[in-house]
Amino acid sequence: MMQGRVSTIFFSVGITIMIGWLFYVGKDIILPIVTAIILLQILYAASAAVARIPGLGRSPMWMRATLALVGVVLLLFAMTRMLIASLQTLVPSLPTYQSNLENLFVAWFPDPQESAAAEADMADMMASPSLMFDRGSEAVVKAVSEFATKLLSEFDIAALAQSVLSSLTSFGGFIFITILYASFMLSEITGFPTKVRRAFGSANESKDTLNMIARINHDIGSYLATKTLINIILAVICWIIMVALGIEYAALWAIIIGLLNYIPYIGSIVGVAFPAMFAVAQFGTLTIPLIATGLMTAAQVIIGNIVEPRMLSKSVNLSPMIVLIALSVWSSLWGIPGAILAVPFTTILMIVLAGRKGTKPIAALLSSDGRT
Repeated sequence: MMQGRVSTIFFSVGITIMIGWLFYVGKDIILPIVTAIILLQILYAASAAVARIPGLGRSPMWMRATLALVGVVLLLFAMTRMLIASLQTLVPSLPTYQSNLENLFVAWFPDPQESAAAEADMADMMASPSLMFDRGSEAVVKAVSEFATKLLSEFDIAALAQSVLSSLTSFGGFIFITILYASFMLSEITGFPTKVRRAFGSANESKDTLNMIARINHDIGSYLATKTLINIILAVICWIIMVALGIEYAALWAIIIGLLNYIPYIGSIVGVAFPAMFAVAQFGTLTIPLIATGLMTAAQVIIGNIVEPRMLSKSVNLSPMIVLIALSVWSSLWGIPGAILAVPFTTILMIVLAGRKGTKPIAALLSSDGRT
């Protein structure tokens, strides 16, 4: 009996490693398909909002989902155009930004050759702790100054922006393939229950499978739709803060903040860091960037700790530790897309495990309160 359990655990770990390797190697093929499936779940959640439009309440589900898909496509197109236009406008001003950064570093850390004092011998420093502290401080300032000078001489902001611009072009191709997959899936969704019944044969098995798929669609669709609304609210608040403080390209930074907020825990921190760093480069001082960072961080804290828990409720019942582990695993496999999809993937895994009697205890361990 014990040997059988050990063999089961051994084969389960082996299969998990194999699947992970396949996900890593087949990223370019699998990622658009998986994203299309997630998009389809968002469309079904959004179709409930479309049903509230007068005259569309009794329309078929596929029609409402199609209208939601058209809305998503238009939104993505407008957002992509805005990002590209902002980056194209940003590139010519980057030399000025870099010059402001260089002047700021010079003001903070003067040239070591100009600020060097006469060297004191070891006896004098040992006799005077304050002199030893001054020499230590000067050594730290000198090291930081040399590091900053080297960093600014080697760091090319314009080249970085051009790289981001070219990445957006390839991202547009990825979005096109994803929408194409989602469109074909949407066209076949009406006959999917019949396929499941014929595939499983047994009425109970097909019913359990359809119920599990329905729960996945409901939970993941509700989570992503609500999370999207929360990110839009956060992006608008941050945009208002940046516009009020005079930070350039506020719309670009607001979109980046909204997108990165899909990543649990660290996404909000990274999102605020981008406009904060560029605000330092824009103004050449720390006053306005610190004010902007404080206000946007406060908005993140309020939304993340008050608004988001109430809106998301129990749609995703995952342990925070499991979320961190999933974030590490999926970001290692697929980078930023994997980090964004970590919570939906883990939720799907928990629902699938909860649907089988033998794996239900594992699903309980993945949840935050033991309920599946």
